[in-house]
Amino acid sequence: MDILCPSCSALHRLDERLTNSPKCQPLFGTYCLQEKKRLPLLDALPPAIQSLFDDDSAQACSFRKHIRQYNASNIFITHGVTIVNQVINGRGTLPFSINGELRHRSGALLPDQDKRACYAQLYIYDSSEALNERAE
Repeated sequence: MDILCPSCSALHRLDERLTNSPKCQPLFGTYCLQEKKRLPLLDALPPAIQSLFDDDSAQACSFRKHIRQYNASNIFITHGVTIVNQVINGRGTLPFSINGELRHRSGALLPDQDKRACYAQLYIYDSSEALNERAE
């Protein structure tokens, strides 16, 4: 994601450009629909967080490598779905399409003796112990 939308400054990949848009001056319609919708600007990240995205330190590189795991470790529930793997052509945000039923999975307040803690169970641990569990 290294190309700015000229309308809203959202970052895109070149292959996300509109079909009739030239590679040399790509136009995008995913978020603002070419200025038909106004998106509010996001607040700046705190400097400590921003540095994790910008720096080349070992800590920042590790953060970027494992960002999906960090995100997943901070959820209370997960969705159980069968994802439909087909691209639906159209304008606007790409849909998240599922087949069948949508299920929310959440664990009990305490894990079974032979199971690892997950979801909301991690929030009642001592914070250092919870951090270790989330990292696993």
